[in-house]
Amino acid sequence: MTLDKVIPIIARAAKCQPDDVKPESELVALGLSSLDTITVLFELEETFDIDIPNEIITSIVTVGDVVDKLDELMHQS
Repeated sequence: MTLDKVIPIIARAAKCQPDDVKPESELVALGLSSLDTITVLFELEETFDIDIPNEIITSIVTVGDVVDKLDELMHQS
């Protein structure tokens, strides 16, 4: 469920097709800069109505990492 919401946001930011965005895809490999990644995370915060702490941003490398962190944060709320 989380992945289904994350994929279109990342695909739009990376200017690629949603089919190209897989859980194992690295954000950098999709063409996202660190600024792009932060912009995506802001959009995800709004989409999921959560706060993503700055200290976990550096641990996010793949699409799967994004999904895992979002799931963790949503279960803490």
